[in-house]
Amino acid sequence: MKLSIDTYTICQEWSLEKILEVSKKNGYLGVEFRCEAGQKHGVEPETTKAQRDEIKSRMAEFDLAVSCLSTSQRFDNPNKSERAKSIERSKQFIELARDIDCGRIRVFGNNFPPDVEKAEVIKYVGESLRELGEFAKPFNVDVLLEMHGQFYYWEYALNAVLIADHPNIAINYNCDKRDLVNGSVSDTYEHVKKYIRHVHMHDLEDTGFPYVELFQLLKNNGYQGFTSLELGYRGGDPEKVIALYAALYRAYLERRYFS
Repeated sequence: MKLSIDTYTICQEWSLEKILEVSKKNGYLGVEFRCEAGQKHGVEPETTKAQRDEIKSRMAEFDLAVSCLSTSQRFDNPNKSERAKSIERSKQFIELARDIDCGRIRVFGNNFPPDVEKAEVIKYVGESLRELGEFAKPFNVDVLLEMHGQFYYWEYALNAVLIADHPNIAINYNCDKRDLVNGSVSDTYEHVKKYIRHVHMHDLEDTGFPYVELFQLLKNNGYQGFTSLELGYRGGDPEKVIALYAALYRAYLERRYFS
């Protein structure tokens, strides 16, 4: 498993250079860029070829990977033309990912519109994903459906991925307390483990979610991808928080469960 920082809110005011410096200093191996949120890093589809080359070069100089591009694109709109717009926008992110050596983008289901059967929503989300998978395959980019919003529930997310039925479509697992059954995440994990290609972590010090158990499950399943720290932090010393969370993550990995 590889530790990544998600720029989310904790790094939203930082330049690309500062994100890379702080990440490298604290032992992170990747950076997940939150896109379409006006962040100062500037990693967006609107970048020019020269800018993309510069991003790629700077990542390589710091020996950091772009772990994921987190888009805001979602496919729950019952209007087909609106979904088509999201598909086309997502394709722009796939091209950006290819250009900066990123292997995955994040998209959403995300919710169930009123007066539309859940099965129908899951079906057209899955069909949207399939189209993106076909587009992404020659670029060797994965399109990951995040277990988020009303698609947090494993059955909804998994069924959409199964409908897509494409090797470049998988799941971004999002550590959510609603996944727990009798305090354990193992039941939810068992259903989706074959499709997890990226993980979002949050407040690692929150004992309400069993991070050590999840890490052990991932390890047992041979997971080699990124575990990305997505922190909604707006406090006074984000660099200190990033350092402390990296240390806490390593401490969890060194627990006896990982002997």
